[in-house]
Amino acid sequence: MRPVLAFAAGAAAVLALPAMATAQKADRLNPVIAVQEKGLPIFGIAHPAIVRRGPGGPGGPPRGPNGAPPAAAPATPPAPMPEIVLSDVAKETVGYTRADFLFTSAANETFYRYLDEIKKAGGSARTHPFSSKIGIFHKDPAVGQQVIIRQLNAGLVNISAEEVSSAQEVRDVLKAMRFASAGGTRPDTGLAAAASYWGLSVDQYKQRADVWPLNKKGELFLTLIIESKEGVAKAREIAAVPGVGQIFVGYGTLGGVFRDDPAGREKATSEILAACKEFKVPCGFPANNPAEMEQRMKEGWTVFIIQRRDENGMGAIETGRKLSGR
Repeated sequence: MRPVLAFAAGAAAVLALPAMATAQKADRLNPVIAVQEKGLPIFGIAHPAIVRRGPGGPGGPPRGPNGAPPAAAPATPPAPMPEIVLSDVAKETVGYTRADFLFTSAANETFYRYLDEIKKAGGSARTHPFSSKIGIFHKDPAVGQQVIIRQLNAGLVNISAEEVSSAQEVRDVLKAMRFASAGGTRPDTGLAAAASYWGLSVDQYKQRADVWPLNKKGELFLTLIIESKEGVAKAREIAAVPGVGQIFVGYGTLGGVFRDDPAGREKATSEILAACKEFKVPCGFPANNPAEMEQRMKEGWTVFIIQRRDENGMGAIETGRKLSGR
């Protein structure tokens, strides 16, 4: 039996509304950059589930200490989870057009096959651009470089770097995103899949796959996540680096960093927002319901990640669009 791939009540009504790319210029491929160039708020949403999830989360049943099985099995084994059919998920993805981009926490081989199915369903980087996290770059730059190459070569338009803590790290990630022929370290080869998802020839892709706003005609952009005390302390120097596309506050992670100190977390959040405003970098916040969206838009945040594909998440996007005149 195939899973039901439907949104919460009321969400289906938005499926027939105008596509993501309506705001972009005739010569601008990436709709996220097109919206940012107009100074308008941006809304991204998590893609639908593309893996089976049993009790206890993505990995199946709960585990004991050090990953051991629980001491006693449940009296009644859980029913088998239905198979995820990537083509069905892709059709659902392509049908939803109210967000500006989609994101994944970790790209893997299943995700790359999902991108192929999106293309078959009529989606592309022009209509359904994707962002993905790359982990903490400064912990292992060599691994980070390879992750960046793999994700960009699959057709993603954005790299999201976690726990950024210095301006030099920003410069290193930017260099890893740029082709060797443009002074970076990304190989100028292996680009067929990316070009296909962008709807371009390989030569056309190479001309456009540079980092905006370093290259005003570039179609890639870098997002930085500040979520440590070191990063907060250097928020201004991070925001000042040329080539930063967006900065996000890692609000959930900062909740752990400032455990039992909610005022400290809000102060850190405000410092990140102030740095963004000073250096005119779009600044992002995770808003998962209409009330959060309204509150954070009033504070001056302009990029939003919606982590829930339910009525609250969809409602947050509709609230943001209404408040921003979009």
